[in-house]
Amino acid sequence: MKKHLYHLLVFSLLGIFAASCSDDDDAPNIQSEIVGEWRLTSWSENAPEGFEVYVEFTSAATFGLYQKVETSNYTKYTGRYSIDGSRLTGVYDDGESWGNGYDFELTNGGNTLTMTTRTEPAETSVYSRTIIPDDVRNARTSRAEFSLEMRRML
Repeated sequence: MKKHLYHLLVFSLLGIFAASCSDDDDAPNIQSEIVGEWRLTSWSENAPEGFEVYVEFTSAATFGLYQKVETSNYTKYTGRYSIDGSRLTGVYDDGESWGNGYDFELTNGGNTLTMTTRTEPAETSVYSRTIIPDDVRNARTSRAEFSLEMRRML
């Protein structure tokens, strides 16, 4: 009888431990001030007219990139990003890596994000913390304007 109680106790404890583990434990949880919504305010390259970029970084290590580059509408790209110290890298949902990895720095009380490529010559993008407007989030991309050759800003 003691043996049956022992086995019952062991299986009960195993069930409790197994139930306390969830898939959420595997999800990344980014603890960085980079989490939030940003608007590109300056870029070291010559920007085309009407050029606008917004990006959102979530604590679940996902991003949404909204860009209006050489089109009249915003194009949205999504994917996952990772941080290693002050190094920021990412992959779009279609499997394509960002064009570059970035060294990033937060200044101005965490309200300014500066991202610099590790290429020569280096490109620098400066973002200001903001709220992405609903008309940007909800904009539809015109397929006639969409080009697979369009440069993604990350």
